[in-house]
Amino acid sequence: MFHSMRLKPFSSMLLALFAFMLLVSGTASAASVSLSNAAQTALAKHIAAAPADMKNKLNAQSSSLQSYQKQETLLDEQYKTLHSNNGKALDALNKRIKLVDAEKLKRMTNELAAQRGRYKPLFDQYTAINKNVSNARSLKLKPLVSLLSGQAEMLKPAVQLARADIRIREQALSEAKAATAKKIKALKASLAPIDSLRAQSKNALSSVSGMKKGIPGTVKTLNACVKSGSFSGTLQALNALASVSQSIVANKSRVIEYENKIKAIIAQVGAQTPAG
Repeated sequence: MFHSMRLKPFSSMLLALFAFMLLVSGTASAASVSLSNAAQTALAKHIAAAPADMKNKLNAQSSSLQSYQKQETLLDEQYKTLHSNNGKALDALNKRIKLVDAEKLKRMTNELAAQRGRYKPLFDQYTAINKNVSNARSLKLKPLVSLLSGQAEMLKPAVQLARADIRIREQALSEAKAATAKKIKALKASLAPIDSLRAQSKNALSSVSGMKKGIPGTVKTLNACVKSGSFSGTLQALNALASVSQSIVANKSRVIEYENKIKAIIAQVGAQTPAG
């Protein structure tokens, strides 16, 4: 019986130590609470030595803190993946947006240039004949003026049709460019809310950084209470750590919401953006 009574507090100490080691080491990536191995051992012994009611409160608060820190670690991992994927997806989408109708506009531009090239001999010939008409007229060579004017009149319908074709193609290209610019502007406008979401995310993470600044002081107080044997002080320090962890989790949860909204916007705009 005496042996059993001696094992009981020892078992409690081991359980408390194990629980708090999980609490700290399991959240290393978040690094919101950091205790040395010696401090962890001292706290576990301290909790094990507490009266039953206080021990229950201390263990409950430790469990609460552990839960928040596990959530925080998962949120950190989630954020890392989401933020990275969103950044890559947004970069790829912006490149696609820049290429909207690019092939179509290139084809129309090339076709216009090709038509101008085809019509150039006709335009050059018509210009040369009219210049010769002008020269002949200035020299008062009426028969030559009449001959050259007849040649110009024969070419005139073809020249007019060629010029009309060029104008139609130029107008079509201009309208296509305007339509493309409007389309790109609309797609970029649909992405605009991302800037606001990123700003909100930055503010939330900035708040988290501010909250973390007070943690080392609270941990220092916790260690002092453990050393002095103040159970109520230890509980108060654990309460403070749990409270700040809860606030950190709340802020990081909002950041995940922002990242998910960004992901949804990218997907929506991506579905509206042509592949090339």
